[in-house]
Order: sequence, then structure tokens, then C-alpha cells
Amino acid sequence: MRKLIFGASGGLLLIAVVAYFLIDGKWPSGTDAKPQDQQQLPYKPGKPVPDQAVRVAQDLAADDVQAQRAALTPELEKMLPPGRLLAKGSRLELRKNSWHEDGGYANVQAMLKRPGESEHSLLLAFAKRSGAWRITLAQEIK
Repeated sequence: MRKLIFGASGGLLLIAVVAYFLIDGKWPSGTDAKPQDQQQLPYKPGKPVPDQAVRVAQDLAADDVQAQRAALTPELEKMLPPGRLLAKGSRLELRKNSWHEDGGYANVQAMLKRPGESEHSLLLAFAKRSGAWRITLAQEIK
């Protein structure tokens, strides 16, 4: 009996949701999605990226392993296995006016180009440590 009640109420909920979208005329459409190569995060334009954050991001793609690792927050650096983070010859370009900052944390959108690969869109998250910006997360935007 309990299964019948839950099944019936779930069915009614589904019918109500479908009816809402049909009556409202705003059925979700896959045609609104951006092509994969043009996706961006749904942010309003941000502020210009601070020079110090630009330098840190460039250090992440440096040929020198120690410079790469120094770009990270100490917490992230300890979590990652030792060695190179990005291949030699990698380029990291920050998207202009995509800086969003709040309370010692910030994020920016970037493009990463590794040798022999196509570009990847990234979200870089920064945290202020000892008065300087350090990268605390790098996430590919798909």
C-alpha cells in the first residue's frame, strides 16, 4: 500500500511539472545551449585582472618547476604529487575583465594551450596568502 501511495504521488508530481511547462510554454530546450567550444561561465563582466595575479598565473605555466609550484597556495601545493604541473611550452592567458573578487578570494577565466593540444577553457580560483594572490584551484570549463 505504501509503495502505491508513493508511486501515485510521484506520478502526480511528474504530471504537474510537465503541465506547468506545457501551459507556460517555456519547455527547456537543448537549442539554447552553447556549442562546447564557446561555453563560458554565466558571470557578468568582471574587473581587470590585478598585475600580481597575472604574474602568478604566468608562473603556473613557467618552464621552471619551482616557479610553477610557488604559484599555488601552500595547501594545494602539498596535496599535489611532486614535479611539473604543466608541460614545458604551455601557455596560459587570462580572459580580460573576468576577475571576480570577494573577501580574499577571487576567480578568473583563462585559456590553457599545452604543446600539441587544442586550447582548454579554465576557471582559476585564487586565495590571498601572506598578502599575495596564489592559485588554489584550476578547473576545466566544459
